Amino acid sequence: MKNEELNLLHRYLDGAITPDELEPLEDLLRTSVEARATLRSLATIDAKWQQLATEEVVAAPNDSVTASRMTRKAIPLWLTISAIAASVIFGAFGWFRTPEQRAGEIQHGIARVIRIEGDGTTGKDRSVADGTELFAGEELEMQRGLIELAFRETGVHVVATAPLRILLDSDQRVSLHEGQVKLVVPPQGVGFVVDTAQRKFIDLGTSFVVTAGAKGSEVLVLDGQISVDDHEGTSAELMHEGEFARFDRDGHLKKRTPTRLSQALPELSLAATHPGDGALQGVVLGYDSSTAITKNGPSEDVIVRELMPLIRSGFNDGSSIEALKQGEPLSFRGIAGAFHEFPDRTGLTPYSREGGWMVWYHGQVIPPAAGRYRFWGYADNHLLIAMNGKPVYEGSRRDSSFKEFGIARTDNPALPCLIARAGFACSDWIELGSDPVQLDILFGEVGGNITSGLLLVEREGDLYEETFWGQPKWPLFLTEAPSAEEAAEFKRLVDHLEQKTMGSFSVSEKAVWKVAE
Repeated sequence: MKNEELNLLHRYLDGAITPDELEPLEDLLRTSVEARATLRSLATIDAKWQQLATEEVVAAPNDSVTASRMTRKAIPLWLTISAIAASVIFGAFGWFRTPEQRAGEIQHGIARVIRIEGDGTTGKDRSVADGTELFAGEELEMQRGLIELAFRETGVHVVATAPLRILLDSDQRVSLHEGQVKLVVPPQGVGFVVDTAQRKFIDLGTSFVVTAGAKGSEVLVLDGQISVDDHEGTSAELMHEGEFARFDRDGHLKKRTPTRLSQALPELSLAATHPGDGALQGVVLGYDSSTAITKNGPSEDVIVRELMPLIRSGFNDGSSIEALKQGEPLSFRGIAGAFHEFPDRTGLTPYSREGGWMVWYHGQVIPPAAGRYRFWGYADNHLLIAMNGKPVYEGSRRDSSFKEFGIARTDNPALPCLIARAGFACSDWIELGSDPVQLDILFGEVGGNITSGLLLVEREGDLYEETFWGQPKWPLFLTEAPSAEEAAEFKRLVDHLEQKTMGSFSVSEKAVWKVAE
């Protein structure tokens, strides 16, 4: 491999890769068998370094056995390899630390229990509760409910549901005998393994769900990619975002579905055109199919480029978008599900798919009640909310040009999310009274027409039902109460999210933001 290709792999493993480097890395892994094999090898070397560190056993006076740790994050590969060599010479990482120093390092386990819901979880020789430290070699069993774990050094987050039997081999590996686990793996946790009786599922920087039981095992890739290996090391293949595979108890592949999750999402079929007097009005924008689009670089987001002056003017100066093609007048029906057919359904077609499209909703709205609010959600690719001309929420994908505004947001990788490794994004709290506020919503696609999104809103102090996976069912952001037909469509979407991606939302008339007259 070329040096620049190897550097990409090293930077990825070290957690130092930049957003601009992610696309060439993904292309490299998609097209090069050697690159995929090299990444697995480097991740294995790095994991072995960690394993050697954890296997440094220090016997405490009560004969308990734990492991000292050295942090993995941002450790260069040359140091990883040198450390393995040094461990052979100096005796498994025992140098430079006295027994007293090492004893002080063994107070924490490899993982910590965040919460337990349902029946109490038991380890081999003890009960387990919220806050319990878990050590390598512990096996957990649970009859009903769920348990949420966080691995201390690798940052891997796990939500597991009963009936459950799982062995924590190390902070880089678990063996799942029965149950379902959903994992979110940050860059420093790459190479994390979920082992079942049928296959080993090796993370390559992703979020995925593994199910194991008497009939076999299943895996669903929510984001990124994984390597699926047999136990003999003779077969390994990649699975990507949206792919699902089922293996019978003998390890034979029974089903593999290559459909992308975003494409599998239902699309609301109801019309969004011809708004009434009480609707938040909008327009969809794009380039005419005959327009010659000029880009300053191969990855430039041209549709956002045209909208930047509008945003910077507080949404008061629309002169920069006058040359764009417009579809029919729109009414805001919420942002939920897929929007693959949106340009067709809103009269924008024919348009230049290369240039993407953007819908802009604008008007005065009244919050349901005075208080503090924040937005939750995600979009592929663009989602931006502004109040009184100031952007307050950005829930776009990681490569969106809206990032340059530096809008404060918090990513929540523990919450199931369709397209974003960072999970659901939420805004800062926004203090609002009972007076109308100017609301502007931008939602769109950088190029093509494979688009999805979800925009929810939370009011501070309100209580919301939670999903089985611990995500509150925040209300869908709406400016009109849904009709019976729309409510049925939303129900169909919720059922799909809960069954396929462990996500959800609610629809509440009490949460509707009315359009000011």
